[in-house]
Amino acid sequence: MVYRLAILIFGFGSLAAMAQPVRVSTTQHFDFALGGTIRMKDSFGSLTVEGWDQPGVELTVVKSLHFGSESGQKGTQHLDAIRVAAERGSGTELTISTSRPKRILNVTLEYRIRAPRGSHFVINHGSGDVSLTGMTGDIEVTSRRGDIVLMLPELASYSIDAHTRFGLVTSDLAAAARRKLSPGENLTQGGTAASHRLVVRVRYGGIAIKELPREAVTPSEL
Repeated sequence: MVYRLAILIFGFGSLAAMAQPVRVSTTQHFDFALGGTIRMKDSFGSLTVEGWDQPGVELTVVKSLHFGSESGQKGTQHLDAIRVAAERGSGTELTISTSRPKRILNVTLEYRIRAPRGSHFVINHGSGDVSLTGMTGDIEVTSRRGDIVLMLPELASYSIDAHTRFGLVTSDLAAAARRKLSPGENLTQGGTAASHRLVVRVRYGGIAIKELPREAVTPSEL
């Protein structure tokens, strides 16, 4: 009986150890001019962008292995092989690029970005959800698979062109023109007179465009 109990305890201990995924989180801050351009290249996983009233960019990247993957040093090496690099092109441009070896597929990434509200975002995303909240600059998003949610405080100032090949486009825009392209959908609003552009493309997934109340846009602090 004692022998069986020891085996059970050892088994539960092994399962508990396996259930602890390897997870690494890093945060970086960058000086960044107001109204500059931020480019996301080859990102994948969850990408969240929040507008704030600070003259800089905060980038947090969380890398984790899927349940049941390697643990310990080998797991850490897998995470280290996924590289997220930020490069300053000039005082008004920041490029955040992601690279990973083809053999590593069991890693999940989460990007959390806080940037000046008026920043111009150009996002080239793979698989995973994308959300932008409280931004007021030009936005261009291309994604292969996943949902895209945009919560913006000044929708009337945008010319909008949102298209999904397989999915739906929902919005708070009563005057927007909607065209059903079964199984996809296209939504447009405004023209050349608009002060900002919103261009969204997703192959497999939905697009939600929501009006963010002005009172919900509050200053953030570092």
